[in-house]
Amino acid sequence: MKQRPRVTVVAAVHDAASSIARLAESVLGQELQSVQLIVVDCDSRDRTLEMCTRAAERDMRLDVIHLDTDDLCRGLDAGIEEARGTYLLFMEQEDWFGMCGLENMVDAAERDGLELIIPSFSFDTYYDSGERASHRVSFASDTTSTAQEFRHNAHMLIDEGLFDLHKGKLMLRDRVDEMGLRFGIAGDPADVILGYMETVERVAAVEESVYHAPRPQEVAPTSLDPYLYTRCEREHERLVGLASHWSMLEDAELMRAIHRRHLSQVILSIENVCATRAISSIERSERVRDMIEAPSTRETISALQADRGRFGFMFSPIAKGNVAACCFGARLNRFARGSHLPFISAGSAA
Repeated sequence: MKQRPRVTVVAAVHDAASSIARLAESVLGQELQSVQLIVVDCDSRDRTLEMCTRAAERDMRLDVIHLDTDDLCRGLDAGIEEARGTYLLFMEQEDWFGMCGLENMVDAAERDGLELIIPSFSFDTYYDSGERASHRVSFASDTTSTAQEFRHNAHMLIDEGLFDLHKGKLMLRDRVDEMGLRFGIAGDPADVILGYMETVERVAAVEESVYHAPRPQEVAPTSLDPYLYTRCEREHERLVGLASHWSMLEDAELMRAIHRRHLSQVILSIENVCATRAISSIERSERVRDMIEAPSTRETISALQADRGRFGFMFSPIAKGNVAACCFGARLNRFARGSHLPFISAGSAA
C-alpha cells in the first residue's frame, strides 16, 4: 500500500451511519483493488466514525479522518491532502457506484490518457415501500482530444444538469494540485469542477459506469429558502463567465443551454416564494417582481423565444412581467409537475 493507488475516492460525510456502508462497499467491493478510499468524518453525532474506524481495521485501502467541524468543504480538502491516487474522485454520503463503475472509468482514463471522465448518473428516488425509481442521465459524446472539441459539446452537459456536478467525475490528482483547486478556497463545490474544466481537453463519457445519487429536487421546498434565488444567479454568473473565458458568448448552442438552465432555476425560485406562507402577499409579489425584472432574467427570456414551449405556462407571464400570473402559474406548475401530469414539459423541471 506504499505504492501509489490508481485512484483515490474522497467522501466527506456528516451523520452518515445509514448510508456509509453502502458507499464504502460500492468502492471497495469492485474488482479494482488498487484504490484508496478516504472517508472524512465531519463531526458526526451518530455512529459514522465508529463504523468507518472498524471497517478501516479490516481493509487497509480505507483511510478515515476525523474533523471537529461539520464543514464538508473542509472535509473534502482534508481528503485531497491525503490522497495518493493518480486519479481523484469525490462522492457524497448517500451516493454509490454500480458494479464495475469505478474500474471502467479508471481503465478508460489510463487507456486513452484522459483528464476527465464522466459516468452515467442514476438519480434515484426511494419510497417507503422500499422500491427505487431511477432516472438515468448520460453525457452522449465521443472522446474529445482538444479543448475546442470539449467546449463544443459542453451544452449537452448543461442541458442534462451534469455540468457543475463535482461528484462522480474522475479527475487527475496532480492536475487538481497544479491548478490549486480547493473547496474551502472556492466556497462552492461547483467552482472547483468549473475551474478544472476551464482548460480541460481530453474528456470522455463512460456510459456503462453508473453513479447513483439521490434525485435532484424537482419541486421547490414549501419552506422559504432565502438563498435559492441567490444560488440561481450565482450559477448563471459562473456559466456565463466560463463562456466568456472560452470566447464563446456568441456560440448559440452553448448560450441557449445556459439560459435554459437559468430560466429553470428562476422558475424553481418563484415556486419556492409562492409556496411558502412565511411571508406576506406584498413581500411575495415584491420578491417575484425582483426576479422577473432582473436584467439576467430579461436577457434569458429574450434568448429563449424559440424555446418557450419547454417551460409550459410559466414562460409567458415571466416574459410579460406579470407578477400575479407568475404566482398563479407557479402554483399550477408545482401542482402539475408534482402530480406528473402529461402537459408539463420536461423543460419546466429543475
